[in-house]
Amino acid sequence: MQRRLPTFRFCSCIAVVLLAWLPNVAAADEWTSCVKLADDLAVAGCSRVIDSHQYTGRSLSRLYARRGGAYQAQGDFGHAMADYNESMRIDPTYPWAYNNRGNAWYHQGDYDRAIADYSQAIQLDPKNGYAYANRGSAWGAKEQFDRAIADFDQAIQLDPKDAEAYDNRGTAWRAKGDSDRAIADYSHAIELNPKSGRAYVNRGSAWAAGGDFDRAIADFSQAIRLDPKDGKAYLKRGTAREMKRSLREALADFRTYAQLAPSDSEGLNAVRRVSRELSAR
Repeated sequence: MQRRLPTFRFCSCIAVVLLAWLPNVAAADEWTSCVKLADDLAVAGCSRVIDSHQYTGRSLSRLYARRGGAYQAQGDFGHAMADYNESMRIDPTYPWAYNNRGNAWYHQGDYDRAIADYSQAIQLDPKNGYAYANRGSAWGAKEQFDRAIADFDQAIQLDPKDAEAYDNRGTAWRAKGDSDRAIADYSHAIELNPKSGRAYVNRGSAWAAGGDFDRAIADFSQAIRLDPKDGKAYLKRGTAREMKRSLREALADFRTYAQLAPSDSEGLNAVRRVSRELSAR
């Protein structure tokens, strides 16, 4: 997802743009085609609604912001930016347009512009937990971890069930060297969302950093059960197994990672390294 810290990965969230009143039945169907369809279909649905010229003001601003999010989900940042800008032109006070444009800047590695947009979203809507959490991710990507933690704290205060905010705050604590707080936050994220493979990988990394390889392996294994194609979970589990000198199991994990991520030389290098050790026995 664009430039990241060498070890830690923060995540920003695209907000679902909530659309308000529906003037009539036909229009309601059109709104549904924009709001509720998957992103690959929403672009066409939102375009039809926009081109109907039935909406103005905040409603039209929301439509552009929603289509921008659909474009962004497809990796089309040019059209996404154009739609976010148009959303802001129509209604400069609509906070979600700033939040989502901030995400576009974030995913392109322009963290300063992302922070500026998240800050504007917060100014327009001080109870916007998504904007705080996203700004925290941008601060984290800039390695300003105290500011990141402050924003994640605010996001959690606004929404105590925001599992991703706990996960990201845990990553910030880990970057500051506080493994205990990191593990506590990752564990809370897992309680809130037991299907979050990323939280298991992050907690496993924290366990491994403290030398608790058994717990690390258990967490990486759970991440793999949740997503058998999570290459990083195989790589990290292989590393933990190598540290435990369970070399055959480590080799199996490294081989799987090399298959899942053939462009990353780390996997092949690990396969060669462990194979040499096993041959020397």
